[in-house]
Amino acid sequence: MSWDINHVVLIGRLTRDPELTYTQSGAAVCKFSIAVNRSSGSKGENQEESTSFFNIVAWNKTAEICKEYLNKGKQVGIDGRLQQSRWTATDGTKRSNVEIVANTVQFLGQSKQGPDRFQAPDQGAGMGDAGGSFTGESSPVVENKNRGEAGDVSKKDPYLSELDDDEIPF
Repeated sequence: MSWDINHVVLIGRLTRDPELTYTQSGAAVCKFSIAVNRSSGSKGENQEESTSFFNIVAWNKTAEICKEYLNKGKQVGIDGRLQQSRWTATDGTKRSNVEIVANTVQFLGQSKQGPDRFQAPDQGAGMGDAGGSFTGESSPVVENKNRGEAGDVSKKDPYLSELDDDEIPF
């Protein structure tokens, strides 16, 4: 059995304000795009800067929170997967579009007042456990997970204070 991997991690800035819509079944869908800068070559005269643009889609509670707290120019961390859509246009030409379905969104830098962190169940992406997240003490994290769990992940581990470094067996 072969394993395929479809995992994307990006940090960039929104190129436009997020657009929130709802499906016929009532699921929230938030679409926005980010610009990601990169440098190539060695530092100095030969260094070239270029920018790539990516379309992002967030679902359900994640979508609603992105709409509420994100705006053009805001820096975000995205952890997600690529998804390709294919269709035939009315003129008969075949079209396709690739977008990133966000499993985790972290708001970086200054933002409107919002929750420290937020974890939401994912009911729209349907791709299993999203796993992982960006971490930061003061930035909100929005996670989609198919486990059906929801809660405040900013609370400290209650067992953390009980551990002494000398008691760890490795």
